[in-house]
Amino acid sequence: MKRLIAAAMLLALTGSVSAQSEFIRGDANTDGLRDLADAIFSLDHLFQDGLVPCRDAVDANDDGELDVADPIYFLMYLFGAGAPMPEPTDWCGVDPTADTLTCDTNITCDLGGPIEGLTEAELLSFNNGRELMSKSFRPSEGLGPMYNATSCTACHSTPAVGGSSPTYRNFYLVAVGEPPLQTAAPGFPSLVLPSYHQLDGPRLTIPDPAVLGEPVTVAHRQAPPLFGTGLFEFVANSTILAAADPNDGDGDGISGRWNTDGLGNLGRLGYKLQANFIEGFIRGAMFNQSGLTTDPVDGSDGVVSLSMMRQVSSSLDDPTTDSDGIPDPEVSVEDMIDLINFCRFIRPPEKKPFGPEEIAGEAVFESLNCNACHVESIPSSVGTLEAYTDLLLHDLGPANADGISMGVAQFMTAGSTSTESEFRTQPLWGVSMHGPYMHDGGADTLTDAILRHGGEAQTITDEFIALPALDKENLIKFLEAL
Repeated sequence: MKRLIAAAMLLALTGSVSAQSEFIRGDANTDGLRDLADAIFSLDHLFQDGLVPCRDAVDANDDGELDVADPIYFLMYLFGAGAPMPEPTDWCGVDPTADTLTCDTNITCDLGGPIEGLTEAELLSFNNGRELMSKSFRPSEGLGPMYNATSCTACHSTPAVGGSSPTYRNFYLVAVGEPPLQTAAPGFPSLVLPSYHQLDGPRLTIPDPAVLGEPVTVAHRQAPPLFGTGLFEFVANSTILAAADPNDGDGDGISGRWNTDGLGNLGRLGYKLQANFIEGFIRGAMFNQSGLTTDPVDGSDGVVSLSMMRQVSSSLDDPTTDSDGIPDPEVSVEDMIDLINFCRFIRPPEKKPFGPEEIAGEAVFESLNCNACHVESIPSSVGTLEAYTDLLLHDLGPANADGISMGVAQFMTAGSTSTESEFRTQPLWGVSMHGPYMHDGGADTLTDAILRHGGEAQTITDEFIALPALDKENLIKFLEAL
């Protein structure tokens, strides 16, 4: 019933997206499943004026009309006594029949929906996880005692659940000590600076390095979009290791290197590639940003192992706890499973059609050697991911260095052992949908983001500046189509 209500409210929350949105015939409540709830949803619309976000999906018999014949047709199909469902039926697609019905939005088929091929149990879990992303926690439910956000979507809502956020949602990291041996400030639950606290709790402030007797580094962060990033769990370690070139052995000026979570597990997630797998990544975020405690789900068994370093931290198997008076864990294992499945299976954005300008822009992209880091595709066990990343760290120069070092990066002959000026090659799929850009949200446009690239990319940036105006325009159009 919760999914039914959520689907009914979606149109009011998101507005009209596109009359050509894809849908699944008969999936009236747009949850990706065809079950009795869809017939109820259809009847609610017909006799109670319930809101319908995707009228095409309700038109079960594909006659271009919404009437009682649709739930009857659907129930006959559902219980095996009727004709097959008209296309699109196996998965999301557009209506092959011309009619006046539209599909304004569809939570399964639009941005932020699940990847294709999930089992019914996985899809149910994904849907539950999507709802939990928007749950606003209260102190009586475990929020705090210190926090930055009351829900996951506070930072992951733009342009859809699982996205990024405007810069007003940015947060700060505070690290004490010299890289790479930095720790959280005294009294801080993590490197994240909490902006809010419960009424009877302490308000944390950035400590004075003169008082501490140690350097204090403060860095700005914007929440990264989640679209497709959970699929990086399915990229083999060998693929990432093979792409690394820490000493620039090929002489192209690019020296990407892998990072670990500091415990020997190869990094895949985060701006610094500091996390190996989804569970560890989001459990940390929930505790650091919202003060929500959790128990491990898979724990160390969820690690995507690295054969050359098999260290596994016991902390991955430990619960997070706090002293806010609410029994731990404040989020159940069952809910954590659903949140993990949402973040793991949320699909990447699809490329838009390429015209002459986009094709020309792609040629400029390659001629500048942008694809040395933003590699178009990376193989995985769930198919080729057109993510435009190599899942490696690259030095972006002193202007971008935030002074924060995370993990233990691959050794390089000439270079720092810390990652204070290095960042993961940010995936470019759907990049036009979630500006501003860079790790701190400091680039308002894609052009600004290109100009921010220094270090290993400085030569490319200089060549971009020297391009004719038309080449620059075509390059941006190419990026906007990804």
